[in-house]
Amino acid sequence: MIELLTWVEKHRPRRLEEIAGNPGAIKTIMSWLDKWEGGRPEKRAILLYGPAGVGKTSCAYAIARELNSDIIELNASDFRTKDVINRVVGNATKSGGLYKEKKGKVIVLDEVDGIHGRAEYGGLAALIKLIKVSPYPIVLIANDPWKISAEFRKLTLMVEFRRITERTIVHVLKEIAKKEGIKTDEKALRIIAANSGGDMRASINDMQAVAQGKSKFGVEDVAYLKMRDSQVKIFDVLARILKTESIDRAREALRDSEEDPDTVLKWLVENVPMEYKNSEDLSRAMNFLSRADVFMGRIRKRQDWALVKYAMDLMSAGVAKAKKSRYKGFTRYSYPKVFVMLAKTKKSRQKTREMALRLQGREGYSNKIHASLKVITDEFIPLAERIMKSTEMAARLASELEFDLKDIELFVKSKDRAKEIYQLSLRITHDRLRKQMKGDRSKQISLFEFG
Repeated sequence: MIELLTWVEKHRPRRLEEIAGNPGAIKTIMSWLDKWEGGRPEKRAILLYGPAGVGKTSCAYAIARELNSDIIELNASDFRTKDVINRVVGNATKSGGLYKEKKGKVIVLDEVDGIHGRAEYGGLAALIKLIKVSPYPIVLIANDPWKISAEFRKLTLMVEFRRITERTIVHVLKEIAKKEGIKTDEKALRIIAANSGGDMRASINDMQAVAQGKSKFGVEDVAYLKMRDSQVKIFDVLARILKTESIDRAREALRDSEEDPDTVLKWLVENVPMEYKNSEDLSRAMNFLSRADVFMGRIRKRQDWALVKYAMDLMSAGVAKAKKSRYKGFTRYSYPKVFVMLAKTKKSRQKTREMALRLQGREGYSNKIHASLKVITDEFIPLAERIMKSTEMAARLASELEFDLKDIELFVKSKDRAKEIYQLSLRITHDRLRKQMKGDRSKQISLFEFG
C-alpha cells in the first residue's frame, strides 16, 4: 500500500535537541528562546537561512513546541500585500490562543526571500512594522537572505544553516528505516546520502521512494541514484515547482536544472495530475502547460529561441501559482509515458529513418525519390508499406524505383518473400527495357545512320 504521509513529515523532529546537524545554529536558537522565557529579546524575529532540506522548517515547528505555543504559518504568496499581513498576522497577535493550555503563539513566515521588489513593497513594509511591535516570536525562513532588504535583515537574528554531513544523514536514515521496519544495507544508505548533496529532506524522500512496497533494500535498489544529475535532479525540480507557491522559487528550480525545458515540460505534464488533486488547480496548471507547449512548438518551427523565456515562466511560475494552497502529502513522481513509448518504438523509428535516407539517396545510395525526409517519412513510406502487401504491386514499385534486395527487405519482413519480389521486379525491369529497345529500332538513334 502506498503511504500518503511523507516520511519527512512522519519523522519530523519534535524538539530542538532532536534535530540532526547544525549544532551551532541550534545553540543560538535555544539562547534566543531563553530570552523569550524571561521576557522579550532585543530582536523579536529570527531569520533561519540556508539551502533546502537542512532543518529550517523543523526548527520553526520545534520552537513553537519549546514555547508551548500555537503556530501561525504563512508563506510568500500569503504576504505579498499589506492588507493580508494586517488581517492574518495582525489579528493573530491580538487574539487569544486556539487552545487554553497554550501559552501564546509563534508566527512562522516561510519563503520570505520571495518578497522583494516594488510590487511587494507594501507587504514587506507591513512585515517590518509587525516585527517591531509583535508580542510573539516571529520565525522567518529563507534560502537566500541577501535578496531581502538590509533594513529588514537588521531587525532579525540571522542564523545560518549549512548542508548536513553524509555521516549525519546516514545516521538519521538508519533510525527512520528501523522505525519503519525496513532492513537496509549501510552502503546503500551512504549512496543515498552522497547523492543528496547535504539535503536531509531529499535523502529521506529518496529512501521512501526506494523502500516503497519493500521490506528491505540494498545497493542494487539505489544504483539508479548514481546516474541521476548531481546538480539538480529532475525529481527535485518537480518538487520545487509543484510544492511551492513562490514565483521566484519555481523559476529558480527550472533555471538551476540542467534538463532542457522541453524535457521538464514532459515531466510536468505527466506528474501535475498526480500532485494537484483539486480539479480547478489541475485545470489551471494544465492550461499553463498547454500554453508553454505552444511556445515550444513555435521555437522548434521558427528557431526563435527568444520565446523560450515565456515557455519557462508558464511551466514554472504559472504551474506553481495555479494551486490555491500547497499539497503536503507524499507524491511519487513517474517517468513520462512518452519516453517509455519512444524507447519501445526506437528500433521502428530507426528503421523508418534508414528507409528515408536510402530513398533520398543518402548513406552512399543512389537517389530514388526527390523529396524531403519529412515527406518521405510521413507520406511515401506509409503508402509504400501498403503497396508492398501485394507481391505484384511490390515488384512493380521496386522495379520503378530500382530497389535492390536490401531496399525491399526494409519493407518486407519475410526474406523469402523479399527475394520473390526482387526476382519478379528484375523480370519486370528486363521486360520494360526490352520493349523500349524494340520501340527505338524505328527511330534514328545515331548520327552515323544519316545517309
